[in-house]
Amino acid sequence: MKKSLKYIFSIAFILIVTGCGVGVVLSPPNPNQFMQYKNDCDRGDAGACYIVGNMYRDGIGTSINTYRAKQAYKKACENNKNEACLALGKMYVEKDNKKSSIRKVVNNQNVNLNASQFGFVKQLCDGGKNEECYNLGKMYEEAIGTKKDYVKAFKVYKISCETRNTNTMKACYALGKFYYAGLGIRRNYNRAEQLFQHTCKSEDEKGCAELGEMYLYGQGVKRNIKPALEFLLKACKNSNAKSCTALGTLYVTGDGVAEDYSKAHYFFDKACTIGDSLACFNMGNMYENGIGRAQNKVNAKEFYSKACRLGLKESCSSLENLQ
Repeated sequence: MKKSLKYIFSIAFILIVTGCGVGVVLSPPNPNQFMQYKNDCDRGDAGACYIVGNMYRDGIGTSINTYRAKQAYKKACENNKNEACLALGKMYVEKDNKKSSIRKVVNNQNVNLNASQFGFVKQLCDGGKNEECYNLGKMYEEAIGTKKDYVKAFKVYKISCETRNTNTMKACYALGKFYYAGLGIRRNYNRAEQLFQHTCKSEDEKGCAELGEMYLYGQGVKRNIKPALEFLLKACKNSNAKSCTALGTLYVTGDGVAEDYSKAHYFFDKACTIGDSLACFNMGNMYENGIGRAQNKVNAKEFYSKACRLGLKESCSSLENLQ
């Protein structure tokens, strides 16, 4: 009697949840015998159909083809091959779980993407879910599940950014970086500044940080400490460690502002707490040399040690010298 998909899902659910296997460990099929197994399956051999399903599923002796794997498993299952029912059920369950995972990915742009998600993310973006194109752009940019392609990344970032809602600020920021660096498009500082302004107004700390650095170092705009301070402060307030470190450096050197070691100490300490190695190193230096604080080698060692753990080699050398 043929088994329904309801039965397939039921047996798969029971075996997966309980952790039970099929009870038999089979050796991998011989890749050279694929056509033999396929011919036997076509003649109605359920065991051969199960093996063909495995071969299509895993790409043994043939290319991976999930559709044909399911068809072979289904044929074997309908002829009372329970291992095939389990395999087919697992494929359906895993597909549903993967789709659910993708929905979570595209609705929460802070999660890590992996190569297996590329096809689903592309399908969602191509299907008109524009705000979700950010993840596709990230995958093109970082070669996650596909070849690195800045041109394609730029295009989908642009689609996502133009959707104009709070969920697409990261896409606008990424687009700004592409204009700023000339990735996939001709460099355009004016357009980059506009996009960073757009994201900064929406409380995106990275956009504010980029604007602060542009004005601080005169990159694409005329150097101007006043707006640089404004943007760096806004980014630091929102826990951008690099901006906090830049502010600390300004106050300890007196570059465009009055020297203020207390403010420098505050900004370096905040950036170090967030995890910026340079800020931790600067804190160690201030304590070692008594800059704005009483000299304290115990505290200096503590900050040098943290910067060293964070990967700053200069701090490791300073720590050795103190010890």
